[in-house]
Amino acid sequence: MVGAENQKGEFSTAPMINKEMAKIDWKKTSKEIHNLIRGLNPVMGAYSLYNDKKIKIWKTKIIDNIEIKDNYLSGEIFKVSKDELIVKTGDGLLSILEIQPENKKKMAIKDYLNGSQIKEGDIFK
Repeated sequence: MVGAENQKGEFSTAPMINKEMAKIDWKKTSKEIHNLIRGLNPVMGAYSLYNDKKIKIWKTKIIDNIEIKDNYLSGEIFKVSKDELIVKTGDGLLSILEIQPENKKKMAIKDYLNGSQIKEGDIFK
């Protein structure tokens, strides 16, 4: 086993995950948010609030090829198209690929956007 000699039998435990830890803080970096979402999938799911309703976000992609001006807020919807939802984070942009609205099933973002009134400038809290 590689690296086992460095551990010397010591171990550490991770804290229990609670619902508050799963809430997305859009002021964090795109990488931090992306990793939170990946880490909580498939057990709990990370969530945010939109129009006072909980929305779980199950899959994202970091966007690093679009230049952003400073007038966007963290959590603000940067772009909506028929198959894309991009949100401003603390340091960049994150594309949401899979989402679950409150009391609904998990779905691809394209399916969610077909029946949603979400628009650019709206805010995830």
